[in-house]
Amino acid sequence: MSKKCITNLRHKDFYPIKGAGYEGFLRGYFYYENQYVTHENFASIINEEILASKDFAKWNGEYALIFTNDECTTLVTDMKRSIPLFYSMDDSGNWLVQDFIQPHEGMKMNSEAEEEFLITGFVFRDKTLFEEWKQVPAVSYLILKEEAFQHYYYSYVLPKETEPIDVFAKELKQVFNDLFDDLADRLKDRQIVIPLSGGYDSRLIALNLVERGLKDNITAFTYGRPGNGESTVSKQIADKLGLKWKYFAYDKKMWEDMYKSEEWKDYVVYSSNGVSVAHLQDFPSTKLLVEQEGLQDAVFLPGHSLDYLAGGHLPYESIVDKQFEKSEIQTFIMNKHFRLWELSGKDSYAETAIGKGLYQDIEAHSNYTNERVTSLIDEWNWRERQAKFIINSVRVYEYFGQGWSIPLWDDRLIHFFSKIPANLKYKKYLYDYTLHQMYPEYYPLPQKPGPENSLKNKYGILYPMLRKIYRKKNLYRKYFDEPMEWYGIYPTYKQYVQSLTFKRNGQKYEHPYNINSFIVKDMIQMMKEITK
Repeated sequence: MSKKCITNLRHKDFYPIKGAGYEGFLRGYFYYENQYVTHENFASIINEEILASKDFAKWNGEYALIFTNDECTTLVTDMKRSIPLFYSMDDSGNWLVQDFIQPHEGMKMNSEAEEEFLITGFVFRDKTLFEEWKQVPAVSYLILKEEAFQHYYYSYVLPKETEPIDVFAKELKQVFNDLFDDLADRLKDRQIVIPLSGGYDSRLIALNLVERGLKDNITAFTYGRPGNGESTVSKQIADKLGLKWKYFAYDKKMWEDMYKSEEWKDYVVYSSNGVSVAHLQDFPSTKLLVEQEGLQDAVFLPGHSLDYLAGGHLPYESIVDKQFEKSEIQTFIMNKHFRLWELSGKDSYAETAIGKGLYQDIEAHSNYTNERVTSLIDEWNWRERQAKFIINSVRVYEYFGQGWSIPLWDDRLIHFFSKIPANLKYKKYLYDYTLHQMYPEYYPLPQKPGPENSLKNKYGILYPMLRKIYRKKNLYRKYFDEPMEWYGIYPTYKQYVQSLTFKRNGQKYEHPYNINSFIVKDMIQMMKEITK
């Protein structure tokens, strides 16, 4: 006899579903064998046999699913954990399933999760900041019986195909056409909001929706210090496409007031759920846009995170044709992600508990060729940072009562880029090449990148020392030079400088990497105050 499962769901769009042999809740949508599935037609398409197969890699969409049959309760996240699920056990020994975690007095903090959170901005695997609660990671399902059993249903570490770049580019264009056709069909009667930066990804969304006749549905917006480069490019793109465009000026006083507000604290709890740092940069502009435009359940379409899927986060050293050591892979990941704070007197986190946990993740794989290593690096990034930090940023739109979708994380793009060889993914070469073919007026023809893009190659043995000098110099400049002005969370430069180091558990932390370094430190303190 399995334990009872009690479901407590916060979001209004979790709807009941019921079919032969099961019942539960669904939020979101997916495509199954070219059929568009929501809670309304779920039971007519998805039967008990399909659920029993656990072949969720065939479900392309943005959803979270909870279903119970005679044997167990199963929780399912989509490929990117766009909608989080959490589980715990109550005082009576029953399972408790929620789509949120509300910290309260008496909850126990998880010390290892704290360290992960402090150094990266997110918590690894199925942990949360709280001992009592666990999460369902991206691309996985969880079976709740007497015990909890979590399984991943898809791996990004797959064999690569070898085709000329033009063959891949043609296929990628077709993927874009298909996914944007589907997106336009879903949103044809909705108000659409695009956070339009100066980058490639958000303009790709705007271009494709304008092509499909949705120009009048779209409001684009951007923000930052007046005259910053990103907002200038954003305005140029919006004007060229004939889009309604809004700009929100950011200054230090605005950030100081926001960071002290009760609304910010409430949003931090709402968005973090004990897993990731609260998304900062869209918070003021989303609040103002919703108020000024009177938005009612508009759909925000952020440009997350095709630059990552397309290979933009791979170091040159990882694509070299050789067999790698596990410690090299560990270093690649730590250099990219373990950097919000540095431990004084230590060059890396390799020998800490979180570094050793990463090493164990790597040991689950074998045959460390460059193709497998680059996929392994990307898979760790996908399951951990992208899903828990980048994609979780859509909570800011939810907080202000709006909808969202993440078109550039469509599962078809995940499947496509999982088979692309490393030399075509490095520095997004194939992606940028394809964009130029599709929209030469908006995207320049890229040059194929090589070893000259590696700063380690360029500077050799001097690289570690030069990197430290640059970071230290940049650290003091940031307060005045940051185009988003968000270091105004510290009212004076003196207070900012005083915040550049702190001590915790007898260790000194220094050299904060970016604004999230300060937010994670403050968030941990906030959670401790709430739960003490």
